[in-house]
Order: sequence, then structure tokens, then C-alpha cells
Amino acid sequence: MFLRGRGVSEEAIKNGKQAMGKTTVCGKSLEEYITLIEKFHGWAAPGVVIGGFMVDWAQELLGHDVEADAIVETIHCLPDAVQLFTPCTCGNGWMKILDWDKFALCLYDKKTLFGHRVWIDLSKLSVFPNIYNWYMRLVEKKELPLSVLNQAILSAGREMLNTAPVQITGYYGKNKKGEIRICPVCREAYSAKQGLQCLACQKEAYYKYEKVTSYNFFQPIGTLQEIMEEGSKTIA
Repeated sequence: MFLRGRGVSEEAIKNGKQAMGKTTVCGKSLEEYITLIEKFHGWAAPGVVIGGFMVDWAQELLGHDVEADAIVETIHCLPDAVQLFTPCTCGNGWMKILDWDKFALCLYDKKTLFGHRVWIDLSKLSVFPNIYNWYMRLVEKKELPLSVLNQAILSAGREMLNTAPVQITGYYGKNKKGEIRICPVCREAYSAKQGLQCLACQKEAYYKYEKVTSYNFFQPIGTLQEIMEEGSKTIA
């Protein structure tokens, strides 16, 4: 029988508990843990399942009462584990995501900048061939069923990971928005860092309008006072 049909069997949960020597991850039972991942990520992705073990270990080392920020070294799967099991999210600015494609994360005290980095240790994967082959992309998905891979991950737990204390020297702190301007072309607010026009109007848009809107995109918007006066007329 599989939990929610997503490739994590009850047998895998049972074997995971026995191998780990503990019954919880991030304060959740393994059943709750997998269900939360499925609900948040859409399915029990191996990267998120591993990521939860990484978060769990980092939290244990740092202390659960520490107000922590996070740095994640890949854009794939791992950020969801951090967002799911810590208060750190992209939206609140407490998590930085680096596109390094390294499966590693760091939780650190935002006051002292002391933390712990956790990563997948390739030297430890020799006893977990299914995880190694998946991580190094040596097998096709059809050759390594999700149920088999996740069972290997739950059985391995922290045994595939390594950790070290670190002092954060970069990529910390909250990114401030800075000066805001109104684009003279589309009339939307944007960051002044982008230049005299927003990036979309500099032909870097990821979309195109199916229908022309009622206002003229290429009409200069004018000063703030003129905008406010125009708005007052509209309301009146």
C-alpha cells in the first residue's frame, strides 16, 4: 500500500523508522512528514524527502530556539524543504537561494551568523547505490522506481549526509527594495535599478498581451502630481 499513491509505501515508512533509530523528522512522524511533502510539493520528490533530513539535522545542531536564516545552494527541490519545515521562505527574505546546483544548505543564527552547513556526502553513498545513481543521474527514472528510491532514502536518513559548523561571510541579510519608479511605458511601479524603463518594457518580458488594453502604453505618464490630479478627476 502506498501513501496517497505517490511512491512511498507503508513498508518503506516502517523500514525507515527501524533504520533511523527515531520515529520523527522535523518534529513530524514519518507518515505526517511524507504527507506534508506531498501536499506542499505536489508529490514525494526524493530531493524534498532528503531535504527534510538535512533541515532536521541542521536545526538539531543549531538549536530549535535560535532565530535562524537559511542559505540553499540549489534551486531544485531543496528550497521547498526549507520553506516547509522552517519559517524561512522566499517571500519573507529569510532564505537565500544560490543557483550552484549543489545539494547543500545552511541554517545560521541571524544575529551571530554562526551556523551549520549540511550536504550530501558522495563518499557515504557507496553503501546506497540507488541514491548515488539517482543523484549522479546515472539511471533513467523508469529504471529506478520512485518507491524503491524513496525507500532507500528513508532507510539511509542522515547516514548519507555530512555537516560542519560555519561562520557566514556572504549572502546574508535582507535585500532591500530601494527606489521605486513608475515606468513611463506601461505605467507600473518597478525597481529603479532596472533603468529608465522596467525590464518588461525593455523587451525582456516573459509574456505578451493577447488584447490591447484601453490605455496607451507609449503615452508618457507625467509627474506624480499630474497622476494624482488625473486620478482625482476620475474619482470625481
